[in-house]
Amino acid sequence: MLHCHSLDITVDLNNLAWNYDEFRARCPGATVAAVVKADAYGVGLSAVARRLASNGCTTFFVAHLQEGARLRRHNSAGEIYVLNGLLPGTEPAYERLNLKPVLTSKLQVRLWIAFCEREAWTGGAALHVDTGINRLGFRVEELPALKRLIAGRTQYFDLIMSHFACADDPSDPRNGEQIETFWQVRREFGELRRASLANSAGCFLGSSAHFDLVRSGIGLYGGNPFVTRSNPFRQIISANARLLQVKTHRQGEYVGYGRAFRLQGDRLIGVISLGYADGYPRYPSLGNQDRLQVYYKGRSAHVIGRVSMDTSIIDLSSAADLKPSLGDLVEVCGPSQSLDELAKAIGSIPNEVLTTLGSRSVRSYVGDHELSVAASLHRPGDHRDY
Repeated sequence: MLHCHSLDITVDLNNLAWNYDEFRARCPGATVAAVVKADAYGVGLSAVARRLASNGCTTFFVAHLQEGARLRRHNSAGEIYVLNGLLPGTEPAYERLNLKPVLTSKLQVRLWIAFCEREAWTGGAALHVDTGINRLGFRVEELPALKRLIAGRTQYFDLIMSHFACADDPSDPRNGEQIETFWQVRREFGELRRASLANSAGCFLGSSAHFDLVRSGIGLYGGNPFVTRSNPFRQIISANARLLQVKTHRQGEYVGYGRAFRLQGDRLIGVISLGYADGYPRYPSLGNQDRLQVYYKGRSAHVIGRVSMDTSIIDLSSAADLKPSLGDLVEVCGPSQSLDELAKAIGSIPNEVLTTLGSRSVRSYVGDHELSVAASLHRPGDHRDY
């Protein structure tokens, strides 16, 4: 196995499949789609798409056209929706790759209708309605004009969708307001084949939130979609950095840039192959610097001093009797510290941690016969296939 001076990340695709099945159990009347944008939340698009397809997933969502092009190379038959819409001039790429744009403005709808009529293309597209998050999408007051615009041309559209703003807190009354609003939207656009509102957290708001299709995201990858509930999903990743150096430093010495940390006693200090270039925060938000920790053979080691571009300094004193040495693995995320715990320590959310951690990692996979033997060096390029 190739070792690198960064992170070794192991992805458990069996747990990914278990999480997907958990969504199906929660939403028995709806199609469960998979959101695989940002290289499948940083986990690896190829392996994730292959395993989910083998588990029966037929509908996927990405953010950008180039992500859709990359996914299409790994999935020749599935439906692929591109969330960030239609940019002028890209219409032929959607036809060539059989991708479906998610349209958010009247200009995009006009462009799509003109293209579909000119090319006799009925591959489908989604209409995105803003029901409360005030991000992308048609405002509710724009819908009468949208309905007139697509009248007699609904064959070019196959999905009406929206997005929850507060589903991570199931008790928030705005969830119910959005569900009711979207039911009204669904009735107005009943000619469209499907409707979708629920993200990972929304899948737990009951059947009234499920409509025809749900979009499983962070829960697939083992992150907790809730801020007020325990995590119902299985962890799918473990991340380990390597020790680059172990030394004893004396009381009163400083470590790291700016001499920002002073030792209060003799300590066993290690340097690990993890820095802000790997997605580890230089300045954790919410004043969480003293909460950052990693684990050596199950024992906690606090991160001390400032995180550098390629390295972090840790206090290994609690594990001195285990004789840590060059090349040993130090757990950043795994059995001793879950993805959610790491995100909390950083002052972030699991979505951000997954998509930024390990841009220079070596990934290995459990549960994929094609990838389980050899690790793959991860450095996604700019796949311009459109």
